[in-house]
Amino acid sequence: MFVARSRFSRHAPLAIALTILAPTAWSAPSGHQLETVRVDNDAAAPVTPTTTDGRLGLSERETPATVSSVDREDIEQLGLRNLIELYRSAPGVAAGNIPGSPASVSMRGLTDVGYLFDGVRVADPSLVSRNLDTWNLERVEVLKGPASVLHGTGALGGTLNLVTRKPDLAGDRYDGMLEYGSHDSLRLGVGTNRVVNPNVAVRADLSHSRSSGYVDDTDAETTALTAGILVHASDRLTLSAALDLYSDRYATPYQGTPLLPADVARDPSDVVSGSGLVLDEAIRDNNYNVRDGEMTADSQWLRTKADYQLNGTWRLVNELSFYNANRDWANSEDFTYNDATGQLDRLTTRINHHHRFATDRFYGVHDGYLGERRHRLVVGAEYQYTDFDSRRRFGDTTSVDPFNPDRGDMPPNSPANYSSRADFDSTVSGGAVFLEDALNLTPNWVLVSGLRYEYLELDRGIDDLSAGTRDTFGQTFEDLSWRLGTVYDLTNNMQVFAQYNQASSPIGSLLLSNPTNARFDLSDGRATELGARANLWRDRVTLTTAVYRLNQDDIVTRDPANPALSVQGGGIEAEGVEVDLTVRPHERWWINLNGAWNDAEYDQLLGAGGEDLSGNRLTNVPKTTANLSSAYTLAALPLTLGGAVRHTGDFYTGTANEYLVDERSLLDAWVSYPVASGTLTLRGRNLTDEFYADWSGYSATQVYVGAPRTVELGWTGRF
Repeated sequence: MFVARSRFSRHAPLAIALTILAPTAWSAPSGHQLETVRVDNDAAAPVTPTTTDGRLGLSERETPATVSSVDREDIEQLGLRNLIELYRSAPGVAAGNIPGSPASVSMRGLTDVGYLFDGVRVADPSLVSRNLDTWNLERVEVLKGPASVLHGTGALGGTLNLVTRKPDLAGDRYDGMLEYGSHDSLRLGVGTNRVVNPNVAVRADLSHSRSSGYVDDTDAETTALTAGILVHASDRLTLSAALDLYSDRYATPYQGTPLLPADVARDPSDVVSGSGLVLDEAIRDNNYNVRDGEMTADSQWLRTKADYQLNGTWRLVNELSFYNANRDWANSEDFTYNDATGQLDRLTTRINHHHRFATDRFYGVHDGYLGERRHRLVVGAEYQYTDFDSRRRFGDTTSVDPFNPDRGDMPPNSPANYSSRADFDSTVSGGAVFLEDALNLTPNWVLVSGLRYEYLELDRGIDDLSAGTRDTFGQTFEDLSWRLGTVYDLTNNMQVFAQYNQASSPIGSLLLSNPTNARFDLSDGRATELGARANLWRDRVTLTTAVYRLNQDDIVTRDPANPALSVQGGGIEAEGVEVDLTVRPHERWWINLNGAWNDAEYDQLLGAGGEDLSGNRLTNVPKTTANLSSAYTLAALPLTLGGAVRHTGDFYTGTANEYLVDERSLLDAWVSYPVASGTLTLRGRNLTDEFYADWSGYSATQVYVGAPRTVELGWTGRF
């Protein structure tokens, strides 16, 4: 068993301790206060405390980081049907599908992104990620930059927190949604909130969607049930529980489209360029997966929370969570053009996951004063245990004609058809202690800090059925992450903020580690961020902007003396700027512009052949993303007209930067009208029917083709 060393700055704990124990001799000066929010009209920015950026109860305007939220109103007005569409609507977020990980995300140049459900951390988020329907969500919070100090190792690029709809005591309520559109797409959603008595409320939301897909024979359906209960057991004790059930079924799922030689393509496009290969528009509808391919997932997630007000300044909170999932893949996922045969050679994959984890987090929250200054403090501990089993079979199947594919069926599951056959079993257990602090140095100046020590133990076994051997190995990891940030309120309508973060991330997936990766230490991440937030023109204009710089050290590279040997020592560097601007020129007219410019590259990296990849851009990471959306309501009718332009810059499909995917700008538009306690909306997407590549899968010569022009009619209401 290998032991990893702890990684942290020598002076960081002292700096954070001084923040928490700062002297209390100052008197509070008169003037505006950061914790006081002025509301001038109904268009004022929300002040709900963020749950993604820690447990201090800070409002967005007190947070020394870029946090954005896509809420229920955004989801319905912009027509965000699934998580990929929702993620792309947020500033600086790119998203797409990888065969084994639907709804993959990159932020600030990195695909190492954290994943929370109602604030509950998920280890190895790439295994859990699914392209869920948005009906069951109240909002999604997006925290940019490293978050190890808040949520544990990983999440160097940022964190996504999926917040499901919750019961409340405000009254009974019913919600409904019905939508039908192109490619035989159907979405249904129902939900209800019921107040059982003055102290108890329950809520349940059910969604179902299906589609025949825009590529041949790619039927898909998803179903989700989220339910919760809220109990005010006493004046001091609040109890809540949530149970989520998710299921998705993809029949012969679309796994991407292969690039072809330019002289072979029948309708070559300039969407992808590099080394003589192109994306052929003539095969945009072709499915090269086997006829009986499948991708399925079923998960159950129980979360409970007890919140006890101990006294006037202290709360005690315990959060307990249990998760169980089964996921299956049986597909041909990789297709490569063979110059000698003129055919596409295909690989086959059979993978099963049985994934279980439990977490418990206990912490105390203090909200009081040090002398005359407001002081908020969180001290807590958490434990996690993950048990993961996987059966993995890899082989190949018949080649197919790229223009007239005879797809065939999956080969029988036998040693003759799958040369690589292995069974994995993994457990990851560990604990953490953490501390968060917010101290008002003056009424309009707050200093925020955090410190987290985490210990993880990995035990792994691999049964190689082809060789008849079993390999067992393990590793222990220790990490100390920290952050120091500050927010200064300039005018009660404008704040500036800054923070420094030190974080860590495992090399690859812990649960899928091989003996080589398991011996590696955690990689280090460091980030600096400067930003400003403003509410102007009586809150008709809201602006958030930030500049950042992020470094990740000790990623896997190759030994210069022996390129066949993997070693740590590579690095990634990313820097950029993000902007989110909303303008309300009139009470019936809003405009939002958000976007990011990001320069993310390998600071140091050697390829398997010893080639120097330093300076290359990261896979699936565009340099620019931008969204411009607006809607105006004609009061006399009343009819709402809206539109959106979504721009994604060019990106590369592999670390060698051999194939470049061209940028794209897509136009959506909608018209809506109030009908029967709800809103009837006719919406068109990709109205120019642009042909584009959407995301890259496992192979650098295989990309996803984006959806063509579509139209849908839907009703959403509540009563």
